[in-house]
This record gives sequence, C-alpha cells and structure tokens, in this order.
Amino acid sequence: MFGYIRTNKMELKHREILTYKGYYCGICMTLKKEYGNLSRLSLNFDTTFLQILLTSLYEPDDHGEMKRCISHPHKKEAVITNEISSYCSAMNIILTYYKLKDDVNDDGSAKARVMMSMLGNAFEKARNKYPEKEKAVRENLEELSRLEKSGSSDIQEMADIFGYIMAELFDYRKDVFSTGMYQAGFYTGKYIYILDAFEDLEEDMKKGSYNPFSERAADESLKEETKQQLFFLLSCLSEELDRLPLLKNKGIIDNIVYSGIVQRLNKAMNETCNEEDIFDGNQRSI
Repeated sequence: MFGYIRTNKMELKHREILTYKGYYCGICMTLKKEYGNLSRLSLNFDTTFLQILLTSLYEPDDHGEMKRCISHPHKKEAVITNEISSYCSAMNIILTYYKLKDDVNDDGSAKARVMMSMLGNAFEKARNKYPEKEKAVRENLEELSRLEKSGSSDIQEMADIFGYIMAELFDYRKDVFSTGMYQAGFYTGKYIYILDAFEDLEEDMKKGSYNPFSERAADESLKEETKQQLFFLLSCLSEELDRLPLLKNKGIIDNIVYSGIVQRLNKAMNETCNEEDIFDGNQRSI
C-alpha cells in the first residue's frame, strides 16, 4: 500500500530532482542513525512526500551534506535533514511494521514475518516516541481488519478508515494548521486505499484473497467510476493544500499532486504512462 505518491521526474527541474532525492536520502540516513541499518529497507515515497510537505509548511532549518552510501559508493549524494526527518522516519517504521503484520495475518507470509522480527526493536522505539500516533494507526487498522474479515464491500467506509490513519500522521503538531493538514492526510489516505484495492483486484481474484471490489469485478463501469472518484479525491487534496501557506519546495509539491500521482494512477489503470519518467526512489541504501 506504499509507493503511490510519486514525482514525475521529467516535469521537475534539475534542482528540484536533487532536492527531492536529498530529502529521500535524508529520511534514509535518519532511519539508519535512529533505528539501525535494517530499518532503511522500509523507506517509501509516501513519507518522503510528508517530509517535503511538512518542511514547506513549518520551514525548519535544513541541514545539507554530501555522503556516500552502498547504492552510490563512488559518488557522494546530497542528503537533506531537519527536525521533521526524525518524525517521518518514525512514521515510516510504524506504517511498515503494521503493513508487514497485515501481510502475515492475511497470507501467513514468511518473508513478512521475518521482516517484522527484524524491525521489532525499531518499532518499539518509534511507538514509545510517538505513542498517540501509533495508537491511531493501530486502532484504525484493527477496525479495517475487522471489516475485511467480515467480507465488507463498502469501499467508502474502508477507505475512510485508512484516510483517518494518514490524517493523523499529517497532523504533525496539532496547531493552527491542523484542520488543513488533517483533511489533506484524509484525502491522501483514502486515495491510496482505493487505488491499491483497484490495482490488486485481478491478483486477489486469482488468489481468492479478499478485495472490497470483488463483488464488482465483472462490472465494466468499475474502472471509470473508480478513476472519477480518485480524481475527485485529488481535487479535494489540491484544494486543501492551496489553503495552506506552502512556499518552500512548492514546485515539487505541485509536481507530485498534479503530475506524479496522476501518472501513477494512469499506470494502475493500464493507461498511457512512461515509467522511466517517475523518479525511482526505491534505491534503498544499507
């Protein structure tokens, strides 16, 4: 359920590409520093978007440096960190841990079980650091699991629950910006859940796994209805972000919301999409 919030590399300026990669690598390095090397395997696009969004909103002092890593041993890469990097790293750990737990519960995945064990100490540390955030994620995922086990086909109710999870994570400080950030997170989470369910439908049907769209798998109108709904959620997200005083790295945020996410949506819908245009942030470093 990760990786839907991406950039469109071809539409970014060179400086913006370096900045995006810098924040991405910053979370990676923060994960290593605070949670150990193995935690860096959890790094994903979505928390990088959160890092850039919160940095734009609160404008903390950035710390930039050039570093080498195993993915780029012969060339130093820009690494950008700030006070928000620690928060996003912790949220990354919590979300990944519960995603692995869901995989274990759903499929008995041995790989996910091993990964859970490897991230166990990191998860405990992140949970102790942000207990309210962890509680919100856990309780909402428990409700989501209950509905899935009941075979619910109410995609709106289930997407709302995942929306509540992301809303809580976006609401970083619970301050004057809380309403806007909460709503932005809600629309982002709801979008991710619906698109993930739609993209997994064919595979889930083959495996006999649960999917909230299963009852409508043969409905020829499902694709178009889902696409319209996803674009509606993106428009709601855009409206919420437009109300916030986002100035720093605004070009990157606009690229993600208006181009990168749409490009990823088209790929999921099997429509025109050049995958090389999407920044490949999955070059994890250990």
